[in-house]
Amino acid sequence: MAHHITDLDTVYCPESGQFAGTWHGLQTNVSGRIALDGSNIGKVFCPVVESGFKLENDFPLDAAKDKDGEVENPMDQWKMILADLRGNGRGVVPLHVPKKDYVIHQNHDLFDSMVKAAKEVLGEGFEIATVGTLGGYAHFFMSIAIKGEFEGWTVGEKDAWKSFFNLVSSHNGQVSSQTLLSVIRIVCMNTVQASISDASETGQNAKIKHTSNSAALVTPKVFEANLRLWVTERAKMKATLETLKGEKMTLDGFRAFAAGVHSNNSSDLLTTHSFNRVQLLAELFTRGKGNSGETKYDALNAFTEFYTSGNGVGNPANVKTNKRLASASFGQGNTWKQTALATLADETAFNRAMARGETLYSDKLKELAAAN
Repeated sequence: MAHHITDLDTVYCPESGQFAGTWHGLQTNVSGRIALDGSNIGKVFCPVVESGFKLENDFPLDAAKDKDGEVENPMDQWKMILADLRGNGRGVVPLHVPKKDYVIHQNHDLFDSMVKAAKEVLGEGFEIATVGTLGGYAHFFMSIAIKGEFEGWTVGEKDAWKSFFNLVSSHNGQVSSQTLLSVIRIVCMNTVQASISDASETGQNAKIKHTSNSAALVTPKVFEANLRLWVTERAKMKATLETLKGEKMTLDGFRAFAAGVHSNNSSDLLTTHSFNRVQLLAELFTRGKGNSGETKYDALNAFTEFYTSGNGVGNPANVKTNKRLASASFGQGNTWKQTALATLADETAFNRAMARGETLYSDKLKELAAAN
């Protein structure tokens, strides 16, 4: 069930327009737009509650005596998190067993903070694209489409970059509450991960762990401060991408760049593994999605494609999708994408990588020729 929508979940979208269809056709379309006060999407705002434990008679407490012989409940330091879905005509559903200091972030508090932050920063320049719960009410998410001044940009003639103010959270310990500014609209579980990856690469995400002091961070003021910073940083990224689009790079130059990025600075050798990756990346530089093999922007796209959906995060025939997503979003694949962008954007780092990569790549070619 790739969509992660169970019979306990609802995913809301507007009834018409570009955000109407999503989630494999399993969405619930509201009349008009999703209301800014959440009044027409009530099923995602059922309370999440906590409860202690009472051990049954078949679990002997005398096994939990302390050094003084006093009987203690071994579960006193733990509690259960449950979704109270009785308002939806369902029961109470267990979600998580964390320690006592775990703090619940209520769905409506997260939603309200997102909307109020968007109002302060964007005025009327936004629309709620989708809001919902997933995984049996264990996850909550929303995606706000940014319009107007901060909507996005186009690099060159074809590549359109849009901006979405996203939120993902959970009540089962899988993820912290995260606000994100991303070029990716959340439309399925894969794009939840892709949005996190995109925002992580540019530093435009903020995590709020479910710790004892976290309630003070789930506020419109905190969300607003992050969004203001991110839209400013996004403008800087636009300028960087436009610069990369205008800077020429040859295929040989890309091979040197890729070798310089992938090589270990403590070694004077380019490993066979890294050499083979350079060859695969070079193919994407010239023939990847939207690429023509002519600019530094093509170089960035090659790394992004290889380490987001390509073999850089594992061969689809051998590696499960969840592991590929984890690598692309949080693992080594994500690190390579960030390194490539940082190197391309910094002239000193770029020149250093090029010089090193050209030498190592040439030496590797000579080594392979001698072996044959």
